[in-house]
Amino acid sequence: MENQVEKNETLNVKGIILLVGTVFGALVSIITHGTFMGFIGGAVIGLVIAILFISFALPFKPDDR
Repeated sequence: MENQVEKNETLNVKGIILLVGTVFGALVSIITHGTFMGFIGGAVIGLVIAILFISFALPFKPDDR
């Protein structure tokens, strides 16, 4: 039998959620408003919603092990 070495690299899940929330909030807002200020506002709102998701929904995720 061969010795298998597993690389357990942890993902920064909170950072990814913040990035995705900010980007999608900005994209949705720029599509609906069509202005640069809409883009900035959407990015801020997406960031706030992502922070709320991390604070309230993510800690209660059940573990599989």
